Amino acid sequence: MRYLKDKAFVLRRINFGDSDRFITLFSQNNGKIEVVAKGVRKINSRRSGSIELLNLIEFQAVRTPKSLILTEVKLINSFEHLKRELTNIKKVFLMCELLEAVLPQAVEHSEIFDLVERAAGVMDEPGKNMAYFQARLLSELGFWDHRKSFKDEAHLSSYIEQIIERKLKTEIAFK
Repeated sequence: MRYLKDKAFVLRRINFGDSDRFITLFSQNNGKIEVVAKGVRKINSRRSGSIELLNLIEFQAVRTPKSLILTEVKLINSFEHLKRELTNIKKVFLMCELLEAVLPQAVEHSEIFDLVERAAGVMDEPGKNMAYFQARLLSELGFWDHRKSFKDEAHLSSYIEQIIERKLKTEIAFK
């Protein structure tokens, strides 16, 4: 067995079974990974509050032949200030959906991890929109030339939807 200890953002959660969840994490040193959180949906689970969307956590997992099993979780930052207003919640969902869609599995991207950390810290400030984060993410991953600019946010969203080959669910849900 191999142990994994890292710092990560929670990008996605999928319930399965009676009390378990698949969690997609964007970790600092291991990139995007999926872990299984056993028993996390039980009422007395201590880990359930730590694995909410966009929470920054420190975690430990053990590698089994089939998957990574989440064993320990420590909440570093819940970005609670972002989760109070609907406009900021839309930004959180959009950020998580975009990262989930464009990041390759198990490839380290420390510059993108730092970008996410900085963006999450200032996302709720007046006048801050997601366009800079989205354009920077695309250019860091090689999807866009950073020397060019997008016409507007609709052009940016359209370009992202072409890359991921589907509509952004966040845009549909928050209309």
